[in-house]
Amino acid sequence: MTEEVRQAVLEVAAGTEALQRPNAAAGKPGENLLPENQAVISKRGSKRAFQWIIPLLLAGVVGLGLTLYYKHEQSVNREVMALQQQAKKEALAGRYSDAVQLLERAEEKRPRHAVLARDRELASKAARLQTQLDDVSKQLKSQKLGEGEKTLKEIADMIGKREEPLFAPLQKVLAADQVMLKVLRIKGELDKLSTVDALADKLDTVRGLSGQEAEAVKVQIINKITGLSYSSAEAKLRKKDFAGALAEVDNGLSYDTDNEKLTAYRKQIAQAKREFEKAEAKRIQLAQQKAAEEELNNRTAAVNVSNLKAVLDDYGDLSITGTITNGATRPIYSISVNMEIYSNSSGAYIGNVYTDVSPFRLNPGESGVFSTSYYGVYEQAQVQVTNASWYLE
Repeated sequence: MTEEVRQAVLEVAAGTEALQRPNAAAGKPGENLLPENQAVISKRGSKRAFQWIIPLLLAGVVGLGLTLYYKHEQSVNREVMALQQQAKKEALAGRYSDAVQLLERAEEKRPRHAVLARDRELASKAARLQTQLDDVSKQLKSQKLGEGEKTLKEIADMIGKREEPLFAPLQKVLAADQVMLKVLRIKGELDKLSTVDALADKLDTVRGLSGQEAEAVKVQIINKITGLSYSSAEAKLRKKDFAGALAEVDNGLSYDTDNEKLTAYRKQIAQAKREFEKAEAKRIQLAQQKAAEEELNNRTAAVNVSNLKAVLDDYGDLSITGTITNGATRPIYSISVNMEIYSNSSGAYIGNVYTDVSPFRLNPGESGVFSTSYYGVYEQAQVQVTNASWYLE
């Protein structure tokens, strides 16, 4: 019973006691003037009145107490329901710890409420799973893929098929971590892949995944495919296999249609093809020019190399660019540059790379540029031009 009810009962009881107390003034001289029979009748009437008044007063007090108690309980119910609804919102938003605290406050007001106990138990379980998923994210970021995969499988077995809305945020995080795991495994395999077909298979796998990391790996794979296509086209162009070089470029463009480097190189190959076909018509003259070209090549007098740069990108690949200037007195064409790569830290030899200069033909004093890539360096390196070749007109 509430304090208000108890106070009302005490007040009524005090009034009843006052009614039942004998007349304090009875027996005073001059006041008891009624005849004896009339006094008896008056006493009987008073008793009958008390017999009706007391039950009515008690009924009123009890009714008032029940009303106050009912209103109090309704107020508690509304407060508990508000806490429960707020806890539901927090849980659906993935803030499980806050939901648990709200439900604990509700249980303090309704300790034996089965629904509250069940909701708190589910929210606590979700909070524990959320902590596990946070640990998995840390494991994946630190490349502990085996441990992360094991934990993800355990969590998937527990909530993978749960239909309660409470677990929806966890299922989203679980799906994202599963994608992250696949992406990291694929990313770790990329360095071992050196053919367009192998990379294309991985690209098909990644295309079925979503998320920022998956998109980044897609870009990385496409970059490697276009880089390999460019290198293969260069190798075939050096052998004057113009059709093969164009096919390699077109294959790369099929994965990245807007690739500016491949698009420009395709034009360069087409131009080289036209120039070569013209040059074939002058085979005798070209043979004489070839001898002159070999002599100039030994002295490296016809070309000057400048602005040679080697930049290491985020994927460990080296992007090499430079400028060639025609220092001869006659136009030169079909200019090629051979370079060697050395480690900045140890000076150790890493490898060599070969590239062509654009535009295809340079007049005396004109400059052209070259750019190429060397994959899988993973450290800062320096590049040296070891040889250059060209044809004289």
